[in-house]
This record gives sequence, structure tokens and C-alpha cells, in this order.
Amino acid sequence: MNWNAYREWKLRWKARCVVRTGVFLRGAPVIAVTGTNGKTTTVHLIDRMLRAAGYQVGACTTYGVYHNGARVASGDRAGHRGIWRALHCPGLQVVVAEVGRGGMLRYGTGFATCRVGVVTNVFGDHLGLEGIWTVDEMAKVKSEIARRADPSGAVVLNADDPRVSAMARLTRARPIFFTIEGRETEFERGWFLRDGGLWRKDGATAERLLAAAEMPMTFGGHFRYNIANALAALAAIEGISDKLPVPRDAQLAVLREYERDFRDYPPTRFVLARFRGQHVLLLHCKNPDAYRLEAPMIRRVQSALGCRHIVGVATSIGDRLEEYHRAVSEQIAGLSDGVFLRPPLAKYLRGLPAEEMMRRLSSALKPGQLLGTEPLTTGEMVERARQRFGESFLLAYFVAHADPVLKLDEFLREADVLPIPPSALE
Repeated sequence: MNWNAYREWKLRWKARCVVRTGVFLRGAPVIAVTGTNGKTTTVHLIDRMLRAAGYQVGACTTYGVYHNGARVASGDRAGHRGIWRALHCPGLQVVVAEVGRGGMLRYGTGFATCRVGVVTNVFGDHLGLEGIWTVDEMAKVKSEIARRADPSGAVVLNADDPRVSAMARLTRARPIFFTIEGRETEFERGWFLRDGGLWRKDGATAERLLAAAEMPMTFGGHFRYNIANALAALAAIEGISDKLPVPRDAQLAVLREYERDFRDYPPTRFVLARFRGQHVLLLHCKNPDAYRLEAPMIRRVQSALGCRHIVGVATSIGDRLEEYHRAVSEQIAGLSDGVFLRPPLAKYLRGLPAEEMMRRLSSALKPGQLLGTEPLTTGEMVERARQRFGESFLLAYFVAHADPVLKLDEFLREADVLPIPPSALE
């Protein structure tokens, strides 16, 4: 038996299965967003733009299901479960769905066709799960969203990711590309970043919409991945404009306001606080690529605050390859002067012993870099770090939402949330 052919057939079969829950779209078009990073942010932006135009919107993400911005179901609802719940929202006119790899492989997409499909990127996360061992195989899973895009609709593709841009050949829908790396000459229609501004291209015509620095979520234009997410959202709104037009002013108003307040989104994305006289960053470095993308801004904040050291608090997810955890360890070691390691919340260990997690995450640490593995509170870590580094350090929770000791609500009640220093945004 040709096992490679069998694995590919099984992958294609599972990805094509439509969830058997009696889901009928009741005339509501679906905007489906998949990829490794950026799915949730892109869904939130599309959702807000549609609501700004007065539409009744159901949205589902890894943080829950929302009806016109109000959460009606909590927990991870990306994919078929979230779509099923969103479709029960009254007066629904459109569904915006985050669609993850795991749900697609186990249960299918949750819809037969989508009006607009969006693929943000494909990185080497989640390898080794559900029979997916390579990034190319992962791209095949993600490409199911492009394949299911309605021929009269659109598919939004990242021109900077060759695996994603190649999906244009797999769909009969109209492709709309986006790029932050100057590839706008490679496509006829799409969105791009040029000279610090967001532009729309249609054939030989190009129109500048706004400066990237005007969007709070880009932190002065330095979070380029959020510029890419904004471009993807704008392209998705263009893709559905024949059914649900959104005025340009409404689109840009959302971009100028989203994440201006940390309560607009899960408060672990990039939040600076002062806790018992010490600066603390709450972060969402969910994979090695996220560490790499956020590291420059973390360094800018460190410099703006005048902190000589970074002390990291690190954990990870259990069901990953050892190479993945070693890559995380390398990122942590390169970014931190001292590190507190700990196993994640029990639900995130997923069968990996806590001791093995600690061994993997410490594999790249230098002698003396590890400050502890016991379950210390934030206050206890601050005191231990002061013994080593004095007062001049920034405590960075790299994966704050997964830390079993950090009680986020209690922390935010005691801590003072601070604006990012202006000099870090220049």
C-alpha cells in the first residue's frame, strides 16, 4: 500500500466531511477564516465592520460565540460547534467563523460553501496531530476553505505565504490578495502596505486608505502581523460587498478604534501593567512564530521603560512535537535574562507529563538562566527576580492565559494597566 497516498486521501476525505448536525445556513452567508496565526483578530475586525454597517452578525472564535458583539457561548467555539450555535442567533444576516485545523480534520468545516474564505498564513504549529506531520500537509488542510468558497464569492489569500497564495489555483472563487512585503505587483486585485500606509489595488489603480500607525492594534505600525490582519479583514469585506456592502468610513473607523482599550479583546494580547511597583507584560506568544513576531516590540517597551533586564514566565501546550518545544525554548532563551518555567493549566498538558514539559522548555536555557519551576505567584516571582536583578527588569508573561497560577481577574484588579510608552511607538 502507498501510505503517502492513503494519508493524503484520508486528509482530503476528513476535511471534506460536513458536520452531521443538521446545520443549514438559512440564507445567511458565511465568511470563514482559517490559518495558523491571526484568525481571531481577523474575525473580530470583520465582525465589527459588518456591525458598524448595521448588520446582524453571528461570530465564533476560540473565545466563544458572539451575537452582535455580545457573547452568547464561551469556550473554544472555532469551527462547526460555533457555527451551529451562531446560526441560532435571531435575525442573523451573516456568520463570521474562525475555522481551526483540528475541527476540520475531526468533524469537517461545518458548512458546505462559504461566501468568502480567508487564509491568513500557514506555519509549523500543531504538527504531529491528526496525522499531519509537515507544513505542506497542514496547508492542504487549510486549503479546504479556499476550495469551499462559492464560485460567485471570493477567497482572500496571503500573497507573502507561497503555500497560501498557491491556493488560488484550487478555487473557482475570485481571489483577493494581501501583502505587507511589497508583492502587490504580483496580483491584479488586493490590499497592500506601502510607505506605512494601507492601500487598495484594482488593476492599474491604487488608493491609499489610512496610515498603519493610526490603528491602535499595530502599536505605532510596529506590529506588522496586525497590519496583515487588517488587510485580510478589508479584503473580506470587499469580497462580500455585493451582498452586504459596508461604507468605507465605517471600515476605517473600526480600524482606528479596535484595541484602543485592552478590554476590547482578551486581556493577554499585549498589555502593560504595574504590579507592586514592577512593570509586567501580559502576552499571547502561542507558538515560536508568535515569539519571533512580538520580540522586537517587547524590546522596544523594555528600552522605553529603561529596564535593563527581561524576566520571562513561560509555558506551552503539551500536544506538540519535541522540536516545537525546543524552538519555543530557543526563543525564550534569546529574549530573557531570567526565566520562570511552569507547566500550563492541566487542560493544556494533553497527556505530556509536566516534568517532560519542563525538560523540553529548559533545553536551550543557559546556565543560571532558570529562576524556578515551582508554582510561584506573581508577587513571589517579582521578589525572587529582584534578588537577582534589582529593580530594573520587565516581567513578561509569555503565555499569560495558560498560566495555572496567574489569576487574571485578580491581577487586573490589583494592577494598574498602563499605556505603552510613546517612545516605544515611534
